[in-house]
Amino acid sequence: MASRQVFLKDLKVADLKRELEERECETTGKKADLQNRLREALENEGENPNTYLFEIAGDINSALQSLENKLLENATKMQQELQESSGSLEKNLQEKLLENATQMQQKLQETSGNLKESLEQKLIENSTNLEQKLLGNINSLEQKITDNSSWLQKQMDGKFGEIENKLVTVEEEFQNKGEQQRMINTTLKSPGSDIDRLSNPELSSRMEISRIRMKPPQFDGKSSWVNYLRQFEAAARANSWSLAEKATALTLALRGDATDILQTLSLEEQEDYHQLVRHLEMRYGQSHLEHVYHSQLKNRCQKNNESLQEFEADIARLVRLAYSSTPENVMERLAVQAFLDGLRDTETRQALTLARPSKLVDALARALEFEAAKQSCRGQAKVRRMEDGVEEGTCNEAEIRRVVEGMLEKRQIRC
Repeated sequence: MASRQVFLKDLKVADLKRELEERECETTGKKADLQNRLREALENEGENPNTYLFEIAGDINSALQSLENKLLENATKMQQELQESSGSLEKNLQEKLLENATQMQQKLQETSGNLKESLEQKLIENSTNLEQKLLGNINSLEQKITDNSSWLQKQMDGKFGEIENKLVTVEEEFQNKGEQQRMINTTLKSPGSDIDRLSNPELSSRMEISRIRMKPPQFDGKSSWVNYLRQFEAAARANSWSLAEKATALTLALRGDATDILQTLSLEEQEDYHQLVRHLEMRYGQSHLEHVYHSQLKNRCQKNNESLQEFEADIARLVRLAYSSTPENVMERLAVQAFLDGLRDTETRQALTLARPSKLVDALARALEFEAAKQSCRGQAKVRRMEDGVEEGTCNEAEIRRVVEGMLEKRQIRC
């Protein structure tokens, strides 16, 4: 809307209050008080109150109201003038003026309503266009990020493929050089040494074994990392590898999901055997899960359909995982206590508590013996005989011991 500039003396009361509010001054009092207060505020700002011009924004509603007021004033004046004239003429003129004033007011209201509707429609259209542009920019940005990430992934895959090919080539070169060296050594050996080797079969077998190159198995991240590391270390000892050779061999042995760990390592960490093992241990090892195995062992109880042998095997596994660095005698006591606490049968638990076994295998044997005795007595309890007025059971202790000893012989004892 159009604005106009006015001096201080031309400001209305509403304008004076608005200017005072903008300068955080008091807005109460008469118009003269408001003018004096605004004049002091301008002087404090370093402005001349007599020449300072204020920007007054135009307001359609206020203009309409002032126009309406003027029309009403004119109609009132004309009505007073017409009252002085004849009654009939005065009445006709008054009706026409009132009718014209009403029509003008309706037209002004319609005009203001149409203007508001057009402004609202333009605002809605502008906001819709802006939202569409923002969505388009966001989609284009997401597409660019996706394309860049795909390109970067392809580049990284290509680099890692080149590195792996180079490592394979280096390993093949080492193998070829080893074969050539062994051929040279064989050619340069004297006949005397051959006679010594033939006369000493044990020395000959050790020499043949030393020539064999042990190839470590592959690791795909799905098998046990602890068992794989033991096999790899055994192959490294047999091949007399250095730390650098062990790092190269371990890198080449990774397959499947396990190769993803190479993307998180720098070239220096990949060539460092201890750093490579540490990262693989963090991802696939079990040392950081000891608290989980502690909780599982604490809450482990014999299930309804679980045999004593299965329960004992799981207790032994959990104890090994939860207390891997504990001495063997302490580990045995912990395993026996966990086995006793988790037994489903109360009578068996009480019998083993009285027996106080020192090893888990002894606790299993006594539990099997007690369970077999209970089942044998329960099966033959129905067959009873009366002799001299005394009721006797027919439990055969020798048969029970024979069954238990047979079960213990069939069971494979772990180291």
